[in-house]
Parts: sequence; C-alpha cells; structure tokens
Amino acid sequence: MRVAILGLGGVGTAAARFLAATGHQVVGFEQFGLDHTQGSSYGSSRIIRKVYPDPFYARLMEAAYPLWTDLERESGESLLLNCGGFFFGPEDLPEMIATEAALDAVGVPYQRWSAAEARARLPFRLRDHDCGLFEPQSGLLRASRCVLANARLARSRGAELRENTLVDAVEPNASGVRIRTGGVWETYDRLLITAGPWVGRLLQPWVTLPVTVTRQQYAYFTLTNRRSDFSPDRFPVWIDMETYYYGFPEHDEIPGAKVALHRFGPPFDPDSFGREPRDEDDEAARAYLRERLPDATGPVTHHQVCLYTVTPDTDFIVDRLPGAPRVTYVGGLSGHGFKFTVLLGQIAARLVLDQDPGHDLSRFALSRFEN
Repeated sequence: MRVAILGLGGVGTAAARFLAATGHQVVGFEQFGLDHTQGSSYGSSRIIRKVYPDPFYARLMEAAYPLWTDLERESGESLLLNCGGFFFGPEDLPEMIATEAALDAVGVPYQRWSAAEARARLPFRLRDHDCGLFEPQSGLLRASRCVLANARLARSRGAELRENTLVDAVEPNASGVRIRTGGVWETYDRLLITAGPWVGRLLQPWVTLPVTVTRQQYAYFTLTNRRSDFSPDRFPVWIDMETYYYGFPEHDEIPGAKVALHRFGPPFDPDSFGREPRDEDDEAARAYLRERLPDATGPVTHHQVCLYTVTPDTDFIVDRLPGAPRVTYVGGLSGHGFKFTVLLGQIAARLVLDQDPGHDLSRFALSRFEN
C-alpha cells in the first residue's frame, strides 16, 4: 500500500516509523525541515506522566510508556529522563482530589506529601494548606530527539520523508487520494494528516474542526541559589495544579530551569509573524517563581514561542474523513499531547491500514461536537 503523511512532527514521524516497519510504501511531507520551530513538537523537554485528573488519560499513558521505551531502545538514544513528578496545590482543590482519585483508580503508585514534607524535600514554598503528590515514573521526554529518532528509523525502514515540501492540494476520490506539490499530482492509496496547527486548514474543504491555535511562551530562568538542588537526580518535573504553571529540572544544553504556563494563550495564525518572545510573559512567570520557587528567578537564558492546537473539551481528535475513509487525521492535542504522540502514531497507522486501533476512540471522534 502507498501511504502519504502530511506533517512530520511527533505523531507523523511515529506513524511513518510504524507504517514503514510493516513494509508499506510511506511518503511523508513536511512544509518545513524536520524538527522545525514553527509548530508544537520541538524543544528539549516535554513532561511525561500518568498523573491526570482523568483516569482515561492515565490509562492511555499505561500504553504509551512501553512505546517510548521501545523507541529509546531501537534508536540507541537517551530520550526519556525519569526524574519523577511533583504535583501540588491546596488539599481541597478539585483538581488535586480528582487526580489522587484517578491515580488510585488506575493503580499508579505515588506518595502523598504534606506541605511540611514537601518543603523538606524540595525548594518549593508551599502553603500550610497545600499538599503534594510525588509520582516516581514521571519525567521528561527530549522532544526534538524523539521526533528525529522516529524520522531516522522510518527512513531506515524505507520511508521517504520529504522536507521543505508544501502540499497545496488534496483530492480524495473513489480509488485513493491525489496530492499536489509544486504543480505535480501524485496518487496514494491512503492519506494520514498530522499537521498540528495546520490540520484544520488542510481539512477545511471537507470538515470544520473546532480547533483554535494559541500562542504559548516558555522560558529558562537562571538558578540563583542551591543550583545542585535542581539537577534531575534531585528535582522532578512539576505542575502547580492551581495555577497550571509547570517546570523542569536543569538538564542538557540549555542552562537554567524551564518554566511555562499551561493556560491557553491568545489565538494565533500559524502562518503569521509575531513569534518573538515577550518580556512581559517572562516577568509574569518570574513573579510566580518569586512566590513558589525563589531560587529560580535569575535572568532568562532562553525563551521561545510554541503553538497549541486546542479543542473545546481539550480531548484529541482522531478520525476518518466523512465520505472519504481513506483519509485519516489526528489533531487538537490541546497542549498535553506530546507524551501521547508515539501511541497516537501507532493508532493512526492501524487506522490507515484498516486494523483494530487497540483502543476505544469514541471520545476522540469528531462527531462528539455535533450535539
């Protein structure tokens, strides 16, 4: 079978690897270079965790973890840094209560720390009415390395990945799918669209995806004191469940601790300008750190803008095109999807091949927005 993939970020490269491994002819198209900075799948780190207020996603992560381990083994690279995860907030915060209940329901081991216990272990300033959940299997994924590892393995298995190649037309028909690049049409048996912030635009002729692309900024702050306390062997990834600030230990080549806010930023056209980081966003994060993590309030060593593609309910969209079942698409990862990309790539590959995806995808169906 001849399969085209539009968009070679986290999901697209994973799907290319899985499809190529089954012996199918795979051609991937990326309008930029691999690991470009215009979308959502690049950078040194993304949190990986089973800690969710929703058991549905916690269970999905049970399936994703072994796939990341497989990718790490096959690539021979260090892709997953297991430093544990610390998730904190007021004891009576609904998100904290739901998260602990979900961990219990799924059977994920964790430790519950009082504010005093957390302060004794980590350099956070917790209030007396706060508590924390420490989950030892959490950590970080080296996002760019993951994408490039998937791409390299896909190519080694025969996939053709065309970089800097813009697809300007798609035409499903009764026998397959035609794709046009540079005025030249090519025919494929199946098409998978995993184009991140551009997925809605590509599908616009057939369906309207209820997604909003948002601008998000993160920054690395110099550690002003107790730097050794922020190394991965002593400091976990973390999420403040009340404010949704989150961060990482100091690791790899960029000095400082990475901090970001998981609140949806302003709507953004992915083809527009305006990707320059804003000092006011850095200052808002620094103001938060002064209250919660004062040893990480030094000068910014690096900052970057990335994009979310957000659905109204923040669940993903995984479906086939109505009336054109040869076209499968994945989108709307809503800022929490990278940890699932290897699993979504496997699911998408199975859908493309008309196989059982291995998971109940009804929650990801586009039809959920019809009511």
